[in-house]
Amino acid sequence: MLSLLQNQKLIKFIKSVLLLTATAIIMRAVSVYFNVYLTGRLGAEGIGLFTLVSSVYGFAITFATSAVNLASTRLVSEALGTNSHRAVRSYMKRCICYSLIFGFTASFLLFNLAAPIGIKLLGDKRTITSLRFFAITLPCIALSSCLNGYFTAVRRVSKNAAVQFCEQSVRIGVCVFLLTFFMPSDLELACVCVVCGGCCADLLSFLYSFIMYKADMKKYITKTGRDIEKGDTRLLSIALPMALSSYVRSGLVTIEHLLIPWGLKKRGGSNSEALRTYGIMQAMALPIIMFPYALLSPFSNLLIPEVAERNARGDRESIERVTASAFGFVLIFGIGISGIMSFYSYELGIAVCKSTQAAEYIRMLAPLVPVMYLDTVTDSILKGLDKQLYTMRVNIMDALLSVIIVFVLVPRIGIYGYIAEIFFCELINASFSVWKLLSVVRFKTKIALRALLPLISIVISTFVTRLIFFLFPFGLPLSALSLTAQIAFTALLYLFLLYLMYRFFNRFSVKAYGKAKKHKILKNG
Repeated sequence: MLSLLQNQKLIKFIKSVLLLTATAIIMRAVSVYFNVYLTGRLGAEGIGLFTLVSSVYGFAITFATSAVNLASTRLVSEALGTNSHRAVRSYMKRCICYSLIFGFTASFLLFNLAAPIGIKLLGDKRTITSLRFFAITLPCIALSSCLNGYFTAVRRVSKNAAVQFCEQSVRIGVCVFLLTFFMPSDLELACVCVVCGGCCADLLSFLYSFIMYKADMKKYITKTGRDIEKGDTRLLSIALPMALSSYVRSGLVTIEHLLIPWGLKKRGGSNSEALRTYGIMQAMALPIIMFPYALLSPFSNLLIPEVAERNARGDRESIERVTASAFGFVLIFGIGISGIMSFYSYELGIAVCKSTQAAEYIRMLAPLVPVMYLDTVTDSILKGLDKQLYTMRVNIMDALLSVIIVFVLVPRIGIYGYIAEIFFCELINASFSVWKLLSVVRFKTKIALRALLPLISIVISTFVTRLIFFLFPFGLPLSALSLTAQIAFTALLYLFLLYLMYRFFNRFSVKAYGKAKKHKILKNG
């Protein structure tokens, strides 16, 4: 019976991952091409200006949500792990009140401080109107974050998928309509049109989430289990320390992003050139690098409630198995993506971004992909183990180092100083996170072997693919279609070679183990 339940939970987990993965891939692909569309309409300088506004908006969202997503996920997961459905309802009421308080406070502050932020902090009065429009949506974003945490905890991933489709469709539709109807000639009005699209999407996605949440609570939550006596204390003990830490980190990240165009101007470039370079890096190169994360993000997010439930039951053996499997999967996935990004960086930059400069940045950042993905999954497991404060301390250290390095290097070596900062800080962050996880969960996995076999496989796959398509072009010119075909063939060949290598090494390991055991018996006998 226990085995049957475990198999059912595994099947449900896999279905959830697949659904969220498909959704994330579609949403990320649409987002990348939408960024290309916006760059064409606004220009690199305009997209740089919008990204600058978004960096301040990102800090406002951090304050508005104040870690409520993690709190609702953790609290609901733990309540379900102890079969206390009544506690779920109580926890969610408290989380919604928490979201309203912080959401409206953040909205009030951003709306009233938009002028001094735009003029004194960003140094560009064209950002003021956009910031005020952004402020209107913060209460809805806070509530949506709370509800998304609930849907993740109860494994209603189809709800989150539906919300994402709704939100992205409205955002793109409104933006395209406004940019086409008004055809703004100045960058300020163009940015306002893009911001309005985002505002409409956030408002409608909240309404959709709330309707689905009310319907889901009626059919899922029953009055079984015990009520909670210290629900407010439990909520605040999870959310507030994470919120305070996230304020610091988000503030440092915002400062870092403000320092990049400042440093580029300090090096001798004009304001327009600085925003153009910043826009190419943030809106073209980095979205391409992070695009494959759409495949990993659902898996990473669902690890939090899975590990939290096991941790609430004290099932350490199961946690060790999950951790070992997650590490192996991330290394295979990350190294494969890194090889493809490195090998096809020029084609990606030209076909997707229409920019050789973006292609150069993609090639330089591609080797860091496995480290980024491993760090993300490690943080998710640590959060499920109630080690979220440690991850935030590491992230704050990372953000502080980033600010210092950007401040020192970007005025001297330009955008390459920012790339150097990304490499150094990602390696430091991942090292601390993995070290902590290894000290908490003593799982067994051959990390060196799991990294070496994918590395060999992806090198062979990319060279063989390039050779085949060079000798037999199949009538495909250098285009998005040709690039897609080559990447798909490389991925399939990579998985096939990896399968063969793992079979060979497993068989070799079994034989070696048998010989060693036989030798030991003969020696003792």
